[in-house]
Order: sequence, then structure tokens, then C-alpha cells
Amino acid sequence: MKVEPIYSPGHTIGSTSLIVDNHYLLTGDILFIESIGRPDLAGKAGDWAEDLRNTLHEKYKQISGDLIVLPAHFSTVSELGDQGQVQAKLGDLYKKNAGLNMAENEFRGAVSENLPPQPNAYQEIRQTNMGKITPDADRQSEMEIGPNRCAIHG
Repeated sequence: MKVEPIYSPGHTIGSTSLIVDNHYLLTGDILFIESIGRPDLAGKAGDWAEDLRNTLHEKYKQISGDLIVLPAHFSTVSELGDQGQVQAKLGDLYKKNAGLNMAENEFRGAVSENLPPQPNAYQEIRQTNMGKITPDADRQSEMEIGPNRCAIHG
């Protein structure tokens, strides 16, 4: 298996996407099937909006549009394929994902104004990610339950 990391800041300052076997693009929380990641969870929407735009409009455009995007979440059933999979070709997303087709000023407003509420267990998730707390397996599952609030819908 070949894995190529791509530094892709915007959702967080350390966001990294992975190209696997020159076939898949694991985008985590920065690119979804019908939306894009939000840069405000650390209170840095203004600072990270440009990083997000650069990742989505520069870095991702330099890689093959034939890569299959595999995001970390989905928001609505319309993002599910016939077999329940959450995937799409990167090139197709540039045709249909509204977050990838905004003018620069529209993009900045979309990623910094009128954002959805933060995830239910956001602060607890941050503490876990920083290694400050270690919830048991049941609590970890509970923390992940709920709507995809990592996305901005165009």
C-alpha cells in the first residue's frame, strides 16, 4: 500500500489528507460530498479561511480528478451511494459541490458567518485529541454520535 500525505490546512491548522494507492483521497473533515469543512472550530475562521480556500482551490486542483474522495462524514442520505458508500470522484465534486464553486468573497463569508452550531461534544473531543482526557470506548462512541457539524453547506 502506498500512502502520500498532503498537508491540507483549513479545517484545522494540522489537517492532512492522504492519497492511497494513487486511487483514493482521504479528506477527513476538509472536503465532503456536498459540502466543505469549516475553519472556525478553534475560533480561527478569519485566519484559516484563506488556508481552507488554498487547500480546496489550489492544492486539490493539482491532483488527479479521478481520485475517489472518501470523507470522514456525511450529512444527508443524498450523499450515500447505492450500496451506502460515501464517495465521489474529485473531478465530479468540482462540478457539483457548491463549496468548491464560490467566488473568493462569497467563500470567505460562507466559512465565517452564519455557521451551524459546533458538534455536541466538541470541547470534549478537543481535549481527547490533545491527550488531556481518555474517555472509555462507550463515551468515545457517544461523542461521535450526532449530525455532521464539521461541514459548511453552500
